[in-house]
Amino acid sequence: MAPNKILINKWRTTMTSTSMNYDYKLVSEALTSSPVTTSTSARYNEYITPFAKRVCKELRVRMIGRDPASYWIYRDDCPYVLGWVGFGDYRDAGDGTPMYVVQARTITNGKYAPYNSQFFMKMSTKFNVALRNAKKFIRMMSPQELAGTRMRDASNAVDNVVEVAMNEYNEIRAKVIDVSGMYSTTLHERASRSSDSSILLNELRHLMNSNHEFIDASFSNDLVTFFAKHDELNRLSTRIVPMWFVHVYDRMEQQVFDVVNIDEITRKHRATFAGIPVTIVADTGAEVTRYTPDTLPEEIMQKLSVLNILQANQYVDDVGFSAGDGMFYVLR
Repeated sequence: MAPNKILINKWRTTMTSTSMNYDYKLVSEALTSSPVTTSTSARYNEYITPFAKRVCKELRVRMIGRDPASYWIYRDDCPYVLGWVGFGDYRDAGDGTPMYVVQARTITNGKYAPYNSQFFMKMSTKFNVALRNAKKFIRMMSPQELAGTRMRDASNAVDNVVEVAMNEYNEIRAKVIDVSGMYSTTLHERASRSSDSSILLNELRHLMNSNHEFIDASFSNDLVTFFAKHDELNRLSTRIVPMWFVHVYDRMEQQVFDVVNIDEITRKHRATFAGIPVTIVADTGAEVTRYTPDTLPEEIMQKLSVLNILQANQYVDDVGFSAGDGMFYVLR
């Protein structure tokens, strides 16, 4: 069976910088941290529970208590909740009039600033108006949007490998070359500077390769280590790191893999690193391919088998980053 090429326009997500202020909630956290129990006395239960059940029926989604006056709305095939619905007065300096509230990442409430929680809410005293809001704004997350939610963490994990190599290089450099600032070790400067720019380093490398006998034997050993660290740092700090974002979940009683191509994950190739989450993937029309276990490429399958045994937020260089909840960033 050939993999499915998901239509790009179907999954295109229009995101703005305000999306970065949205607090994505994992379904696993919502299910395990719900404060609502059968003994909970909900003040507005007669209003919010029927409304939440109607939303679930209309959208074919599920609900779990968020607090006594609201419910998380989620799907089994999405790692993040799609939003929540509530009943109460959520306005700043409100007069106490309770309203039906729909909260979702796709909402922009111009009455509030993007950093206010109400920016992502629609409120109405009318049941039917609130239901229309829920049907309009509570939407499934696209694979591209999922890829963007943890891209900063995956990028940092890759860049941390360079930072470790840089620290090891600086340590041995101090033993070999006692000249401050002679050779750049900042990430951006190294990416733009030739590795052959230092005459002294070229001469030292030539002596080492010629088996020159140094007066201090330990210096010879340090020099070998120095150039090994130097070359490794140069390789890591100038490499391009493409990835696949893979979301693994069950669909129609079958395990599926949504795969999104990410051309470059490291920060040095981006003018604005702060803009990485969501926008860099969701707005580029990145192609999404859906696989089954029978069609998933062997390279992805092998690396997923390694990432599967990691804890969430762990990274293995040349393999990838485990974001948890069925989300992985796999090095290509």
